[in-house]
Amino acid sequence: MRILMVGGGRELQDRLRAVDAGIRTAALCRASGLDLIRGIDVNDATIVLPDAADVVTWVSAARQLHAVWPVDRVVALAEIDQDRAAEVAVALGLPYHSPDVVALANDKVRMRRHLARAGVDDLPATQIAGVEELAEFHRRVGPVIVKPAAGRGSAGVAEVHSPADVAAAYAHALAGANDTGRGGACLQRSSPMAERLLTGPEFSIEAFTVDGFHHAFAVTEKFLDARTKVELGHVVPARIPAGTAARIVAYVEKVLTALGVRFGITHTEVILHDGEPVIVETHLRKAGDEIIPVVRSATGVDLDDLTVRQAAGHDLADEPELKMRRDGPCYQGAGAVVYLAPDLTGELLGVDGGERAAAVPGVVEYRQLVADGAQLTGLSSSLARVARVRVEAATAEEALAAGRQALAALRVRVACRSAVDDFD
Repeated sequence: MRILMVGGGRELQDRLRAVDAGIRTAALCRASGLDLIRGIDVNDATIVLPDAADVVTWVSAARQLHAVWPVDRVVALAEIDQDRAAEVAVALGLPYHSPDVVALANDKVRMRRHLARAGVDDLPATQIAGVEELAEFHRRVGPVIVKPAAGRGSAGVAEVHSPADVAAAYAHALAGANDTGRGGACLQRSSPMAERLLTGPEFSIEAFTVDGFHHAFAVTEKFLDARTKVELGHVVPARIPAGTAARIVAYVEKVLTALGVRFGITHTEVILHDGEPVIVETHLRKAGDEIIPVVRSATGVDLDDLTVRQAAGHDLADEPELKMRRDGPCYQGAGAVVYLAPDLTGELLGVDGGERAAAVPGVVEYRQLVADGAQLTGLSSSLARVARVRVEAATAEEALAAGRQALAALRVRVACRSAVDDFD
């Protein structure tokens, strides 16, 4: 089996090669994403293209590889360059998400328009080319949320409640659209979008699709900063009535079917507005923020394992873990991850109390995420979070209680211009 890996997903690449002894891999990536490729020495080939290379160049490179090293499967184990993977798969006549499905998932405006035509979603949303367009949209629909149409990490998200908010919100979203993250590689950039602001708790569905049938493994409850929308934690299972969870799962399954998703892992975020789920966004990749280990704690299932086995061509239709979830999630316990996210500006001198946090019963991981000496610039995106704690417990309440206890043991030291500030 010869597999062409397009883009990133470094934490899954070694696992993919380990699925079968006969698997051989090649990688195709952009220059800024080279550090997202693991095992360059064991790949049969690694092709690196300039960041500015167009889709035609990506397809041409794949064709040249295919001519001398015939490819059996195309995979993209992360979100970066999924659009390239889709076009390459079409050119080589190999299975993968279609270019249209990838475009719908990665462009939130296009997704909403498609779901509206399918009768699944009718939330007013539009691309915004400038401040005046945002002001007009706000006048027409009332309070709105502005964000990059293809962003990540909660960067560039802002609310508009009055005309006085418009200019700053647009500038913030525009900056977020150009945020490349720590790795340097970015998603396709586009103008910001705006949509009617909804209020309510937020959740995500971690699902796995085989032959067009969607299996929901978890309803994840999310905790966000009220101002920046940066995610501060997650717990599985979500602490909601069974009927509400079932409504969310059924809705997300309708969304995925309408978008044409036929296989693979998905991470779909929804807001529960007036008791009914409304999609925020969906992704044709696994959840970030350590949600996959949290789901494993709550369900006993490793979704990464299912992902790499499907990528290697295994037929998972009769997999017991999938059969058990034809009617929704099944849990055997609970898991949570919580983040220390101070909204501070200055030099990070250190995070104290890590040993105490790690010693809290139920804590299975403590990790500092930002190095000492880094400059903190406020809670602008998920990259501003300085530490995380992951917990396993019998119930969601117990998991959250342990996570909060561990966070309470931490103290952040930040040097500002005039003093040293403490945050705990």
